[in-house]
Amino acid sequence: MAYQYKRRRPSLIRNFWVYRRLIGVAALLGLMLWFIWANDAAVTVAFPFRLGTYQSTLGVIILLSALCGALLALLAMTVFMALRKIRREPAPADQAEAADLDDDRPPSDYASKTEEGFRNNPW
Repeated sequence: MAYQYKRRRPSLIRNFWVYRRLIGVAALLGLMLWFIWANDAAVTVAFPFRLGTYQSTLGVIILLSALCGALLALLAMTVFMALRKIRREPAPADQAEAADLDDDRPPSDYASKTEEGFRNNPW
């Protein structure tokens, strides 16, 4: 019997779908580089309480501030989710419902005590 499956021809769309994450990251990095190049005005950032200064271009400063904001938001979400998990306790209604389900179930050896099926057949 001959091999019945044909090999698929290479498709640009299929290859794009396989490498979509890599292409997306490259596009994002290109956009960031363009943003830094387009905003090349010199900027000096002075930290509070005279902790120091930082001199760079406007584009780099904007991207760094966005990164700091994203990290702070991630930290705040983590703390919020942890506090919510700590405060959440199982409701008494849920425990009562689980106890009702246990009463409705047959005993664990129920199947061995039944007379149904092919038990004690003469053949």
